[in-house]
Formats: sequence, C-alpha cells, structure tokens
Amino acid sequence: MNQNNQIGPSLFFCVNGKLLFHYTNLEHSEKYGDFYNYPYSHFQIWMKYYEEKYKVDFDFYPRGRVVYRITDDTYLIYFDPCMEKYINKVVSKYSDKKIELCHDEHYQCHLCNEDYII
Repeated sequence: MNQNNQIGPSLFFCVNGKLLFHYTNLEHSEKYGDFYNYPYSHFQIWMKYYEEKYKVDFDFYPRGRVVYRITDDTYLIYFDPCMEKYINKVVSKYSDKKIELCHDEHYQCHLCNEDYII
C-alpha cells in the first residue's frame, strides 16, 4: 500500500473549541529512531500562522501531536487533558489507522500547567 498520500504525523491546537490541524504524509515526515514526526514545532507553526491573530504564546491553548511508530504501525496521539472533549476530531482523521491515545506533560496549556506565567 502506498502511504505517501495518506495522512501521517501532525500537530494541532484547540482554540476556543476549534481544531487547528497541520499534517503531512510519511514521505515528508521527519524520521527519528523508530518514529516519524511532523517536521515543524508547535512554536514554528504558531508564529507563522496564529501568533498575530491570537496574540498569545504557542503554549497558551491546548495542543497535541501525532507521531507514527514504525515498529508496530501505530499512530500515537499526544494531547493536552483540556482537549478531552475535542480529541475525537483528531481521532476521526486516523479512523482507518491503529492509534493509541497518550498524555504527556509537555502538552499542557495555561490552564493545566500550574507553572504557566501569563
């Protein structure tokens, strides 16, 4: 099966209930060990597309990332706990894939991170 044109690694933000989703296919992903990752950081995407519009730092809103684990053909969806009611929007984009939902302290918005400074 040719996976080049299929959805692959991604990153996303959830701003006021709206999903801001950026993805690539495996061919254009960044390989790191046994994983393929979206080639840009949340910071880079936020600065390019959203900072001017929302006037807050990239980690203010809930965010997450999807990485592909080669060893077992699984997409790991890391997301902020604040996105619990919105995560199905991300999951639906990978409905034909093997997925695993994950939390990581790296993905915390200003509400979840007690050390966040506004």
